[in-house]
Amino acid sequence: MLVVSGATAQTSHLTLDDALTLAFERNPAIVATEYAERAAHRKRQAAIGLFMPKVSVKGAYAHLNRDIKIDFNPMLSSFAPILGEGLAMLGLDLSYTLQRRNTAFLGGDVVLPLFAGGKIWTANKAAKIEEERAQQQSRQVQGTLIVEIVERYFGVELARRGVAIREEAVSVVQQHLHDIALLEKEGMAVASERLYAEYRLAEAERDLQRARLQYETARKALSTSLGTTEVVEPSTPMFLLPKIEPLEYFVAMAELHNPQLGEVERLRELARMNLRLHRADFFPEVAAMGGMVFCNHQLTTLAPRMAVGVGLNFKIFDGLNREYKASAARLQLRQAEALERKAEQDIALLVEDLYNKVQAILATTSAVERSERFGEELLRAKQRAFREGMATATDVVDATLNLSRARLERVQTAYEFDVALARLLNVSGMSESFVRYLKAQRAQSVF
Repeated sequence: MLVVSGATAQTSHLTLDDALTLAFERNPAIVATEYAERAAHRKRQAAIGLFMPKVSVKGAYAHLNRDIKIDFNPMLSSFAPILGEGLAMLGLDLSYTLQRRNTAFLGGDVVLPLFAGGKIWTANKAAKIEEERAQQQSRQVQGTLIVEIVERYFGVELARRGVAIREEAVSVVQQHLHDIALLEKEGMAVASERLYAEYRLAEAERDLQRARLQYETARKALSTSLGTTEVVEPSTPMFLLPKIEPLEYFVAMAELHNPQLGEVERLRELARMNLRLHRADFFPEVAAMGGMVFCNHQLTTLAPRMAVGVGLNFKIFDGLNREYKASAARLQLRQAEALERKAEQDIALLVEDLYNKVQAILATTSAVERSERFGEELLRAKQRAFREGMATATDVVDATLNLSRARLERVQTAYEFDVALARLLNVSGMSESFVRYLKAQRAQSVF
């Protein structure tokens, strides 16, 4: 639903689902990963072409400074004394033109690799791994974006709730300040009570102004993440869950689905393919080849018009270049394996840390809710006591601001839980499951 506010400002009320969909369509980081995936796919298609024959068309034109000939006339003159002048009178020309000075031809050749020591297979396998690596990198960007959207989407909701709670507190304090002023005129309140209420009102108004600025900043940040110029207002409330799955579940899911671990695994496989590629240098290369001249201009008839054959290339010695490169590739494989083990340990620790943060937030939820209920009851008691003359106006002001703090703490707790859960799911490779947790029957919406 689109609501027009003022002459130019537009506000879109979006659910979290709609916000994520919009971000995946417009966010530049997602667009960049899509291009990266397509490029990796094209490279894989190019690697498949290594199995195919290479067909090329060649042409040339040449201008020589003279014709190429074989001349036997000098030999004829040497026979003249023996055969006599009669032979010379015949006017024989014993020269033969092998190639005219101007010539051109158009032809083609075909080369089909028969054996390359595994280089072609290895190149195709590496291209496939690179494509999978690009997909894992894309999943990392998507997971990071989901966390960012959750953080900024509910950040706007948190800021909006903060403004509303502070506006209510300012309104209540203003009303009590008015009551204190009336009581002071009648001699039923002292000036210190009015001064105290003015001090707390100024403090509450300062917090309200700060909250409004944070609200505007949060909305701009969300619009930036969504790739839109419209002002976005969340329509999905923050939520809390009574409990989540055990730690072992998230650790197991991270081992299977974490995109960073997936990328590290692909890097190890690429290092393995690199080693195989260098080992292939120790084998000969065999290829079938053929060529044909399609048309020509004054090309010598001695030149063949077609040829087929098999070629062999086997490098015997190259200054130990292959040996050292293969040794370096083996060391790079060992490095990749060590980095993979380190990444697995780091991810497991990160999952545990984020899980503990979620559990710590859940542990404080009941205390925060009790604090809010206590604040509401305390405010009612102070207001009733004030009407009966058993409490001062400053007591009511303090109770009002204490209730505001309790309500702010409750929405802050919900925000911290949602963000911590999104980060935990991201590290566990389940970022897309956040909406499922949001829509779970046991989820408690926080308004």
